Amino acid sequence: MAERPTGHEVPTGDEGGAAPSTRLGGSPPPEPSHAERCRTLVASASRGALATLAADPQGYPYGSVASYGLDDRGNPLLFVSLMAEHTQNAIRDARASLLVTEPVPDGADPLASGRATLLGLLSTVAEDDRPAARDRYLEANPASAYYIDFGDFTFYRLGVQSIRYVGGYGRMSWVDAAAYAEAEPDPLAAAAAGIIEHMNADHAESQVLFCRHLVERPDTTEAIMSAVDRYGFDMIAVGPAGRAAVRLGFPDECTTGEQVRQAMIALVADARAAAARARR
Repeated sequence: MAERPTGHEVPTGDEGGAAPSTRLGGSPPPEPSHAERCRTLVASASRGALATLAADPQGYPYGSVASYGLDDRGNPLLFVSLMAEHTQNAIRDARASLLVTEPVPDGADPLASGRATLLGLLSTVAEDDRPAARDRYLEANPASAYYIDFGDFTFYRLGVQSIRYVGGYGRMSWVDAAAYAEAEPDPLAAAAAGIIEHMNADHAESQVLFCRHLVERPDTTEAIMSAVDRYGFDMIAVGPAGRAAVRLGFPDECTTGEQVRQAMIALVADARAAAARARR
């Protein structure tokens, strides 16, 4: 089999570089693996673009919108009409993929947001597994309660065999299906948007301090938090030389919003102490 291309990488310096800065005097900050990032992305959504292989015209990719839940290994569970084109395609050829994307904030570059394409085989859910699949699908799609017991619908599972992950510019890879299945969604995923909004609205000065005194960005004039996870957070540092992606790790892994708050207090204390030393 031919080697898969690694993709178009972006330089790691200023103006959009994706590699995080190293904290002064320490090792590179911890961050989620691509398997963890994929699992979090897919678990945070409940709808994607399903591609099956059409019978007529034969062999062409057929795209449709599909809602899903997830089983314990992160395989999408689809509740589909037996009359739907994608279901008929799956009956003839089980090969399929599901594209899931992160929400794109207003005015943001859609290509800077994360997306994952799960490739695998579609198969009907066994009768013994149907109650669990029903519960998982309803949990992710409560509005489906009114048709969940329709007789002309059935549950399909996309057995994931490979994943292509793109986390924005310069962050991409093929992800091992076993690593994806074993990964856990980030516990801060549901709270991340609120944390980011709060930090950017109320603690912008602290983020500038982080960049100036905890990473190698002493000329930072503005800093914007762009992502947060259990291990740390990403910022865009702005200065005379341009923009750069930087990352700081938390002192300890955070699984709740309160733990993030305490970690930020500790980092502010570190940054202020470093600033005081710099003035001496």
